[in-house]
Amino acid sequence: MDLGIRDQVAVVAAGTRGIGLSCALALAREGARVAVFGRDQASLASCAREIAAIAGSPCLALHGDLLEADSVANVFAQVRERLGPVRILVANSVGPPPGSLDVATDEAWLRAFEGAFLSTVRMVRAVLPQMLEAGSGSVVAVQSSSVKQPIPGMFLSNGVRPGVAGLMKSLTQEYARKGLRFNVVCPGRIHTERFMNVEKSHGGDTEARIARSAAEVPMGRLGHPDEVADAVLFLASARASYITGSVLSVDGGNVRGLY
Repeated sequence: MDLGIRDQVAVVAAGTRGIGLSCALALAREGARVAVFGRDQASLASCAREIAAIAGSPCLALHGDLLEADSVANVFAQVRERLGPVRILVANSVGPPPGSLDVATDEAWLRAFEGAFLSTVRMVRAVLPQMLEAGSGSVVAVQSSSVKQPIPGMFLSNGVRPGVAGLMKSLTQEYARKGLRFNVVCPGRIHTERFMNVEKSHGGDTEARIARSAAEVPMGRLGHPDEVADAVLFLASARASYITGSVLSVDGGNVRGLY
């Protein structure tokens, strides 16, 4: 199936590992001109080599920090200058750490808000003029199943991430008639470094905890980052041209709610 994204400029935030890297690789396989950014220079170099090997063309890997507004604006300015107007944005970010209300300080809440929510605002703000000029564009925000169902012990994520879904819904109402689409993908229990680190933070037998966590999912296993990337790829593509304002779970059926 032709997804209609060949030669389109796509930016993946936090794209050097885990779900972000899988999204970048999926876009590259479909012929998109991919740019990734992150904070770790060594990871950026490794990621660029891997994507270039798959795509057969260079990947633009840029140093950028989602917690710094000027850094985000600079990344998108460089992408436009070197690749052209951005048509696809995968607004991925590093999730807030685990913790309960009694241990989460004001500083932790502000950092969680900036990392998960305000970073998305900054990315959309930077890319919006480029998409409006082109008359088309797709933003897919990668968040968490906590958007739909609170996760025990993840107060920061549960409190902040649903706001991103509200932002995407608001942007849909404002810009759908101008050819722009905004969707959210909510991964559940995905086998990533972050998931493993969260499980380790609880202490005890980590392997047994992970096995129990996987068994609780209706499909009986953890998801793979590539499975999330496939959903992101579809929503970003022309094949999803009538889908905007959606909040899609990729969780093996773990969220119990109807919507």
